[in-house]
Amino acid sequence: EPPPPGARAPAEPRLGCGMRGPSPARATGTGSLSARPQAAAPLPTQAPLPGPLVGTSEASRPALLTVAASLAVALAARRGAEAALRSGSRRARRTRRHVIISNAGTALQADDVAERLLQPISDLDLALRSVGGYTRAVQWLAPYAPLYVTTELASLGGEGWDPEGKLAAEWSRQHREGANGLSDLIEELNGFYVKAGQLIATRVDLFPREYSSRLAHLVDSLNPLPFPLVRRVVEEELLGGYPLEEVFESFEERPLGSASIAQVHRARLRGGREVAVKVQRPQIEKQLMSDIAVIKNVAAQLRGVFPVDYYIVFSELEEQLREEFDFQREAAAMDRVASLLRRDGRRPPVFVPESVPGLVTRRVLCMDYVPGVPLSQLGAELEKCGIRVGPDSKLAQEFGRRLLKSLSDAFAAMIFEGGFFHADPHPGNVFVTPDGTVALIDYGQMKRIGYKFRRELAEMVLLICDSQDTADDFSAMAKLGRRMGLRFSPTAHAFCPAALGLWVLDWSRTELPGGYDAYELSTTNPMCDVTFFPREWVLTCRALQLIRGLAARLDIAWTLPEVWRESAQRLLSSEVLPAVTQGPEVARAAPHGRPWQQLRQWWQGRLHRFVLRHPASR
Repeated sequence: EPPPPGARAPAEPRLGCGMRGPSPARATGTGSLSARPQAAAPLPTQAPLPGPLVGTSEASRPALLTVAASLAVALAARRGAEAALRSGSRRARRTRRHVIISNAGTALQADDVAERLLQPISDLDLALRSVGGYTRAVQWLAPYAPLYVTTELASLGGEGWDPEGKLAAEWSRQHREGANGLSDLIEELNGFYVKAGQLIATRVDLFPREYSSRLAHLVDSLNPLPFPLVRRVVEEELLGGYPLEEVFESFEERPLGSASIAQVHRARLRGGREVAVKVQRPQIEKQLMSDIAVIKNVAAQLRGVFPVDYYIVFSELEEQLREEFDFQREAAAMDRVASLLRRDGRRPPVFVPESVPGLVTRRVLCMDYVPGVPLSQLGAELEKCGIRVGPDSKLAQEFGRRLLKSLSDAFAAMIFEGGFFHADPHPGNVFVTPDGTVALIDYGQMKRIGYKFRRELAEMVLLICDSQDTADDFSAMAKLGRRMGLRFSPTAHAFCPAALGLWVLDWSRTELPGGYDAYELSTTNPMCDVTFFPREWVLTCRALQLIRGLAARLDIAWTLPEVWRESAQRLLSSEVLPAVTQGPEVARAAPHGRPWQQLRQWWQGRLHRFVLRHPASR
């Protein structure tokens, strides 16, 4: 989601060479405009994937050929479908979710555009949008079918994969064309397709580099809403009809960031406090839920084709997305995380913005302003100052390790202490402030995990830390993995749960027990033998992908269990029932013990709840 810049700071904070905040140049004052954020320069990516569709097994090839055939049939029917819907689609085109510009270059009046965008989306609009999504997806995927068939025939003929060969060049060319086509599709449809594009852009270890590089701009900003519409929403939703000038000393027209659900504007309250105002796009909830239904259907058709079941991933994201439309929930979440990271007077590993009391509604959120640059734009900002930092340089390695340590410590506190963590991390949500502080923003998607899962994850962390790579060590990890609810295929190696745990948490390993491969798209990756992931596993792993992706980009062999050891030990050695942060649900998740132990835990939980609710403790 849009980088909701957060921390209060002196006016006009500057980085080296005169850089300011996320936008390199802007005028100040009420109604001022800021320069549009520059497209992010992608961080160095890893080497090209060693094959065009690495990870496809022998069993999945017939499924891929079936998909290719269905794509060809769908393309043949596309013209007829478009002709049948052409008359109805005119209205949908008139209500596109961004400023409409005529071919002659004459813009419609901003007030008229705002009025159109406030109109409810009809069922016909959603149906036409869904059909458009399906047909564009077919148009994007179809060119891969003949190339895939050619590759399979070459493989059957005994021709090995040559990364420098003619076939590899053809795949690279098709990836470039496909990335351009997918970028056009996302920019045309917006909505949840933007989130899918952000996933591709940030997962350089999962998708071809051509796609990750081409879609990198989606991490930062999209087409913004017209300012008259923003003013109207803020005045009606947040201020009860009062004009902006009654509450804000200044309010910049140009947004700091704009994404699929909302956009963020820098402002100054009367009294001088610098804030960021997050404004939700009108009618966006219904549109995005329709979009994700289309993506889930496509993912369902491709189950078994790829080693990762993306249907489960998008189903979990669908549930999380429902919470992201409520900014009051987001404000409570960011305030809770900020308080957690400051617990016991410690210095927080990352800065978390906090909401402004009295200026939060379901569709508008006013919070601390964070100066600085999003991680996705840091490389571009340094180059503007004439500073080129290669991924292998000493400076990049030192900065990378400090960044990874800050994020690892933050997630350790959220996961093990709070059971409540940021579930939508990507480089656009990580800011580097002028003084070098790392800030983590955008708390629209949060994941809650129970006490049982937290203890088991802590046990896995310590088993990995203390492992000597013996058969007994791997057997203990495998037993714990099955106890955590993971299910595996009948042909999976006995050490598959151990290999999976090592692959998820220890990214310094290239070889895994049981003969498994650490490369994610390999046919021998332990993910290929997993038949069921518990819900808590899915988003926990996704939250860690930010750290994993950064380590891969910077080529740093990062071992997460070593950083998490202390937090895991503290959780396992504590006798305090974590109902303090988790609520009554934890009592149900707590492990069983002897009756007197259960009675003691029950009494401690009651005591802590009483302390928290007593006025003197607040």
